[in-house]
Amino acid sequence: MRSYFRFKRGWKMNAAALFAASIAIAGCGSGDGEVFAAAATQSLSDEGAAPVMSVKIVKPKPATVRKTVVATGSIGSKQTSNIGPLVEGVVETIFVNVGDRVGKGDPLFQTRPVIYERRVEEAKAALELAVARRKNAERALERTEKLRAEGFAAEARLDDARTTYDVAKAEVARAAAALKTAERQREDTMVGAPYDGVITKRFNDEGIYLSNVFRGGVESTVLQIQENHIVVAVVHAPEQHLNALRLNQKALVYVESQPEPRESYVLVLNDMLDVGSRTVELRLPIDNSDYSLKSGQFARAEIFTDERRVFSVPAEAVLQDQTGTYVLTLKNGRAEKRSVVIEELPDGTAAVHQGLDAGDDVIVPNGEPIAVGDSVATEAA
Repeated sequence: MRSYFRFKRGWKMNAAALFAASIAIAGCGSGDGEVFAAAATQSLSDEGAAPVMSVKIVKPKPATVRKTVVATGSIGSKQTSNIGPLVEGVVETIFVNVGDRVGKGDPLFQTRPVIYERRVEEAKAALELAVARRKNAERALERTEKLRAEGFAAEARLDDARTTYDVAKAEVARAAAALKTAERQREDTMVGAPYDGVITKRFNDEGIYLSNVFRGGVESTVLQIQENHIVVAVVHAPEQHLNALRLNQKALVYVESQPEPRESYVLVLNDMLDVGSRTVELRLPIDNSDYSLKSGQFARAEIFTDERRVFSVPAEAVLQDQTGTYVLTLKNGRAEKRSVVIEELPDGTAAVHQGLDAGDDVIVPNGEPIAVGDSVATEAA
C-alpha cells in the first residue's frame, strides 16, 4: 500500500522516492543530511499549521441609551407683569427704559405725590383732634364718676359720660386708621419692581393721568416687566406620546443661536390637550443667568422618556448572518461567536442590549474575513 504526503500547495511525493532521495543525499555527507532532514521536517510542520490572524481587541464600554419625545415651542419668561399705578394720578417720573434690568424693589415710576402728601397732613390733624376729644371725654367721665359716688349725679348722666368717652376712643381709632391709609397711598405713588427682572415694554410716558381701577389695559399700565433669569420652554408634544410623558423627566432644550443645548426637566404637564393641533403642552424651566435666552425664541425639546444602561462597541465589530446579529470574541486564542441584540447610536457605535459582559474581549475585524474558530491574536500596539 502506497502512502503520500499531501502539502498545502497541492503537490505530492511517493514515500519511497522521498526516502531514496534522502539516502542519496545522506551519502554525500552525514552532516549535510541531518540538516536537510531537519529542514524538511520544519517545512512540513509550517505548511500544515493554521495561520494566526492579528486583530484589534476592545472591551465593551458602558453607555446610556435614551428614548426621546421631541416637542417644539417657544421660550417664555418665568413671570410677566404689566405694571400700573397703585394710586391714580399723573405719572410724574419714569425711572427705567425698555431693556433695563432691575432688582426687586427698585423704583420704576412715580405718580405725582403732592395730593397724597396733603392727605397725610390732613389725616394727622384729624387724629390729633380725635385724641383731644378723647382726653376731654375721659376727664368728663372721671368727674361724673366722682359726683355719682358722692350722690350728686344721676346714673343716667354717668351713662352718657361713658358713652361719650367710648365714642371718642372710637374716633381716635378711626383717625389713626385713616392716617395709615393716607401714608400708604403716599408711599404707593412710588412703584417698585415686584421681582428681579427686565423691562420689556413701555406703554405710556410722563404726564399722562392713569387710573388704578382698570387693571391691565393701556389706560392703567406704564411698564411690562419679565423675570428672565429663569425662563421656561413652552413646548407641545404630539398626542400619541402622551402615555410616555411624566413630570420630572429629564430633557435637553435646543434654542436657535445657542451652541449647546440646555439641560431641563418637565415641570408642568398640562391636563388639557389642544383639540386643534392634537398636542399637549409641557413647560421646562431653564437657567438663564447670562440672559442669553430671549422670550419668544424657537425651542425644540428632547424629552427622555426611557433611560437604559447598556454596553457599546464599534459598529464594525457587529456582524450578521442568517441567524441574526453577532460579534466575535476572543476566547482561548480563537474567535468565538456571540449573538447580540444591538441598536445603532448616532455617534457611530452600536449599543448592545443583550449578549455581552463588561469583561468580554470583542474582536474588531481589520478587513480580512474571520471565521468562528480561527486562531487570532491581539495586534501589537
